[in-house]
Order: sequence, then structure tokens, then C-alpha cells
Amino acid sequence: MLTMNYKNAYRQYNLKTNKNNITDESFSIHKHQQQEHKKIYIRKKSDGLICRICEGPAHGYNFDTISCESCKAFFRRNALRSNRKLVCRANDGQCIITVTTRKQCKACRLAKCFEKGMRADWILTDEERIKKRWKVEENRRRLRQILCPNSFESDESSYIPLKNEPLENQDIKFSPVLFPIVLSSEDLNKIKQIQQAYIDSVRLTSLPPSIPSYPHIVRIDTPLDMLNFPVNIQASRLITYFKLLPEFSSLNDNDKLILIKYNTFTLVFIRLALNYNPLNDSYHEHDTNDCAFSGRDFIQCFSLHQYAQSTRSIVRLLDASQNDRLITQILLIIILFSKGSSICTYIDEAEPIVQDIISIYYAQNIFIDLLWKYCEMKYGYRKTIHIWLKLVTSSIETHLQAYNIRLNYVKNEFIADQLVPLMKSVTLIV
Repeated sequence: MLTMNYKNAYRQYNLKTNKNNITDESFSIHKHQQQEHKKIYIRKKSDGLICRICEGPAHGYNFDTISCESCKAFFRRNALRSNRKLVCRANDGQCIITVTTRKQCKACRLAKCFEKGMRADWILTDEERIKKRWKVEENRRRLRQILCPNSFESDESSYIPLKNEPLENQDIKFSPVLFPIVLSSEDLNKIKQIQQAYIDSVRLTSLPPSIPSYPHIVRIDTPLDMLNFPVNIQASRLITYFKLLPEFSSLNDNDKLILIKYNTFTLVFIRLALNYNPLNDSYHEHDTNDCAFSGRDFIQCFSLHQYAQSTRSIVRLLDASQNDRLITQILLIIILFSKGSSICTYIDEAEPIVQDIISIYYAQNIFIDLLWKYCEMKYGYRKTIHIWLKLVTSSIETHLQAYNIRLNYVKNEFIADQLVPLMKSVTLIV
């Protein structure tokens, strides 16, 4: 008894002495991510692309050719002006066009634009551009109504430029393809369906009676406590969420079981990003009266190192998703349909072959397409590329953290035998 009290006192002492270090590390992670995010989007970057006309830094395709903003604007101004012919007055049409010489000869620059594949038929008239702008603004308005149904829009938010107003200098972020990204009515309905499914999954899966007394009576200080209480409720709500989606419900029972069993434990870590507050290091289910779980329970249940690694991966996921709940909600579905993405290193954990991989692949592509269109519509093309790259790397990191916890703390005979049935299944004990 004395030995146990001594161990508890020693553990509490260690927690107290490391408390400031833990807090500093958690906030330094969050601060670093904010600074990194600010640097990326304040400065314009070329993304490594080279303009095929002047060989300067480029940002994407314009009129079907990789080109810089300067050559894009030049081509738009001059490609359709047949009333005046541009003439090379220096080198008989043989001028070398570079970043430094591109303004010296308009004739040779325009000729090179056509030579490199820029298409004049992709240049829109003022009427076409106004119509395109109207479609984008109308789609954004509808999207705002879905995401913020109780907000009121001002007249300025639905403003559409008149025909005689110049559009050249307006900050409009269009897709690098011919037409802007516009979410269809089907896409908007799918977004509503996803959001409602998530809300219903929380409503239909309530906390066990013993949990509301946390942290005053029920403590979480062992891996078994962590897995059987907060992780169990997270997994239950995830599974309910997926069952409410028609694309998942339409699969055969065998394939649904495989996807749930081999992906849920990792998805719990991704779902935690929807509940995490980095300012006070706590987890609380959004828009509920559930109790808030302390992030420092990870230290008592696992280790300081595992706490730091898990918290870092969740903060990075928050940064990758722009703290946009819908992005994370769709990401959960995409990863669920990622057959074979789980990290299994033991022979007895080999992931079975599904019966209808085509249906799984098709369902996943529905949500991949939706997530891309939503991000591009809301954040613009270039920022969407950065978001997707971060989402991929963050997802890989959460897979690794889930694997480490399962390997180092769950694959233990004492813990495995006392897990609730759902946890035994998603941690691949049975």
C-alpha cells in the first residue's frame, strides 16, 4: 500500500514539475503552425513552375499553357485585337523573349504565346466574364446559407459588377481551367447530408452514465481507462456517422465490417481534431453538454513523449484543415474508404480482401471530388493545393500515432483482455 502511494505521489510530482514544459511545448507547436501558415499565404510563391513564354515564375495554367500573370494579362489584351497588327521592328520576328526582354517586342511575345499553345478561343468576353462571376458569387451565397443558416447577408455580399466596370484588377480567384469551380445542387445537398449525419451521430450516441462525473470521481489515468471511455465513445460516434451515409450503407456487410475494423482506430485521432481546443489543451464535443477531457490525460495513460507526438499531429491536422469542420468531416469519409491504408505489421493483422472494391473506389471518389470543389470554391485553387498536401501528410502522421499506441500500449495481454468488445475489434485484438 505504501509502495503504491509512493508511486502515485512520485507520478504526481513529475506531472507538476513538467506541467510548464508540457504547456510550453503544446503552445509552441500551435504557434509554430500559425506562423508557418501565415508565411505561406502572405507571400506569393511560384510553386516551382516556369512560364513557357518568358521563363519567369509561374503559378499555373492560363489559356491552356503554363504561364506567369504578366504573360497571361498580355495575351488577354492582345490576342483578339485584329484591328491593329503588331510588327517586330528589331529582329524581323526573331526576338528572344525572357523576363527582362518580354516588354521590348509585343509582336514576338504574342507569336511565342501562340507557339507555346495559348488559346485565344478561351478568352471570355465581358458578358461571359460577368456571367461567370455571377455564378461564383451565387454559389458562394448558397454555400454560406448552408454553413451559416442563421446569418444575414448584406446587399454588398451579393453585389454583381456591371458590364461597363473594369474586371482586370479585381481580386477574383478562378480555377486555372476554363470555367470556375461551381458546386452543383447535388454537391450542396451532399454537404448538408454530411453535416446532418455528423450531428445525428453525436445525438444518437450518448456518453455512458459514468463519464459525466469525470474528472471529479471517474479518473482517466491508465491506457485501459482511455480506451474504454473517451476513445470508445469517439469510435461509436464515428461508426454511427458512417452508417448514416448512403454510400457506406449501400456496401455489402462484409466490406463494411472490414473498412470499419481496419480504419476506425486511426480515424478516432482525426476526429479528435474536431473536438480539440489548443488554448486550454482539452477535448470537448462541439455543441453538446458533454464534459471536456483534459489532453494531459494522455501523459498519465501513456507517456509524455506520446502526448507530445499525438498533440502535435492533431494541431497539424487543425492547421491543414484551416480549422474548417466540414473539411475534417469529409476527410474522415475519404480515409474510411481508403482500403489498405491501415498500418498492419503482423501476420494475424493482415487486412482481408474486400468483395466489391469498385463500389468502395467509386464512393471514395464522390467525396474526394466534393472536398476538392468545396476547398477550391472557398479558398481558391492555389491555397487548395497547399491544404491537400497538408491533409495528406497530417493523415499519414495520425496513422503512425494510432499504430504506435496500439503497438506499445494496447497489444498487452492485461489490457487486451479487459477492453470492451468494440475496442478489441478496432485495435485488431480480435
